[in-house]
Amino acid sequence: MYFPPLTTDAWETVSPAALGWDTVALNNALTFAGQQKSTGVVILWRGRIAAERYWNGWTPTKDSIIASAGKTVTSFLIGQLQEQGRLDISRPVSAYLGNGWSRSPVSEPRITVQHLLSMSSGLDDSLRFVREPGTQFYYNNPAYYQAFELITRATGQTMTAATSALLWNRIGMRTASWRFNIDTGEPGFVMSCSTRDMARFGHLILNRGRWDTQVLLSDASYLNASVNSSQSSNPAYGYLWWLNGKSSYRTPGPYWLPNVTGALIPSAPADLVAALGKGDKKIYVIPSLELVVVRHGNEADVAGGNPLAISSFDEQFWQRLRVALRY
Repeated sequence: MYFPPLTTDAWETVSPAALGWDTVALNNALTFAGQQKSTGVVILWRGRIAAERYWNGWTPTKDSIIASAGKTVTSFLIGQLQEQGRLDISRPVSAYLGNGWSRSPVSEPRITVQHLLSMSSGLDDSLRFVREPGTQFYYNNPAYYQAFELITRATGQTMTAATSALLWNRIGMRTASWRFNIDTGEPGFVMSCSTRDMARFGHLILNRGRWDTQVLLSDASYLNASVNSSQSSNPAYGYLWWLNGKSSYRTPGPYWLPNVTGALIPSAPADLVAALGKGDKKIYVIPSLELVVVRHGNEADVAGGNPLAISSFDEQFWQRLRVALRY
């Protein structure tokens, strides 16, 4: 494995042809991405850049929000804080935030930090009780935003200071920042970073919390739980990670929304895990191929799917990558 330097833009590359990839098909996949309002795509193999393409004036250091793709960063931070003994995801959220953080004081003692990570708090968007915690997946941003308060209280720092110390500075994410979510006005943050910084985080996950000689998170139990089914109602969701290769998945939407039968991205490897954000922000991590694939940009033109997470872009992009990567 190769790890790029922390303080410079230097990054080793590897030739797609040397990897045995179909270079014509790879160019077709990248061209498709560019036609679908992508601003940047980076493909890493064992940490080295195998392909990198930018459009519309973007550069390796230009940053923009990655929306809910940043949720996976929050998941990683909470894992670090648990390993350090500053949080315990099996404990109630109220043990850290006190009583009254939701509008359901009776159910609060039963809602754990783990329920926030698995999107199974049992609350609706107004933080009122509608389901028993842990029984039903519901993609709930207001409940997720409580994680920011958990992190700031556990560290005694702002989100920016805490994330810089725990993560960004340690793997060279030099463009990353948290921004208030002005898109919805909700009391939470979204992360902004460059395409390369997205790739750095994906490479950290591929290496199971290790960056070169640094171990940022060694808790194998937490890492495994993060990228495996966290509840039965949506087997394609871990701890704020989307999971491929499961029997069904549930997209963001009402509680009554039915599951979709089949894998999240049928053409992609079954072991792919993904950070997915509004506007088709994507961080794909594929351990079996030792790959990280990142897409930054705006919502693709291809119709279908859910613009908050999985969309038709994912499958159509991976149909092309499958030919290019020859797996």
